[in-house]
Amino acid sequence: MSTLSLTKAHGSRNDIFVVDGAPLDHFATTDELTRAVGLLCDRKRGLGGDGVYFVADHGDGSARAWFYNPDGSEALLCGNGMRCAGRILLDRHQADAVVVEQGPYSFTVRDRGRTSHGVRQVSVELPAVDFAPGEPIVTEAGPHGEYVNRLLPAFHPSRHVTAVAVPNSHLITVIDAYDEAELIETGRRVADTPAAFPIGANLSFVLPLSDDEVFIHTYERGAGLTPSCGSGIAASRATLSRLGLVDPELPVTVRNPGGVARSFLQTVGDVWQPVLEGNATLVYEGELDPAVLLGDGPVEYAGAAHMAEISAFAELSRENMKVLHEAGIHPTEV
Repeated sequence: MSTLSLTKAHGSRNDIFVVDGAPLDHFATTDELTRAVGLLCDRKRGLGGDGVYFVADHGDGSARAWFYNPDGSEALLCGNGMRCAGRILLDRHQADAVVVEQGPYSFTVRDRGRTSHGVRQVSVELPAVDFAPGEPIVTEAGPHGEYVNRLLPAFHPSRHVTAVAVPNSHLITVIDAYDEAELIETGRRVADTPAAFPIGANLSFVLPLSDDEVFIHTYERGAGLTPSCGSGIAASRATLSRLGLVDPELPVTVRNPGGVARSFLQTVGDVWQPVLEGNATLVYEGELDPAVLLGDGPVEYAGAAHMAEISAFAELSRENMKVLHEAGIHPTEV
């Protein structure tokens, strides 16, 4: 097993470990990989994180990536994590854009400079959204596989919901007032009702704040409330346009408990490709013996911290929460 070159970074406070190399460069079996990822992400025994991106850099501004959830299961993508992995590649190659392949998908990550606070920004072009996925998100989907802005008692007694794949499965509800307890209760109901939601889904409540600004909070399957969900932002942004509430090309400011992002839709043929723009902040980096992650923990690690980046994002985060509080929104800062 080779030494792990590891960077911890975050996009809107979704904290992700980015590891150089393919997963099996470091672990001999998938069982070892699952154990190692689980311990690394464990917030009590490990270093604590929302997932791990393994990135095999081809050396020419392109790479192949694999993402694993905190429980060690592989996922189709992590939008916020891709911001982090892409930013590292942008820095390494001193590039304006890099291309990262994951599974059957290709992501273009672009440098978007820095905010007035000094926070590094990137954009990620995500896969096209699909309102009629081949594997239905809702059992009662219509004849063309769509489930758009409909009332479903198994979901909520009075809230309408839209199902969309990005390609992660999402349920989106546009609300007129935010109730965190309602979001949690509805998210748990989705998780506990496989007859209605056969493949599971993340749930986002979307509260419009103005014509080009929204608040989004997501209850993720297997994780509960999260500071931000990149694919949830993309799914929510597409739903706003699908419902005729926002023009596809309009950049919309998205406020999460974890930070501020922007999103819009590119029309590619007859599909919408969401673009997610936001911070990609480095926290620390260093090396770790992978054998440590095959034990029982605790894991001790002292990486080189990026204090200037951490401080700059903290200032931006305080401003974001002030705006939300002034709007009467008081989300839990998970």
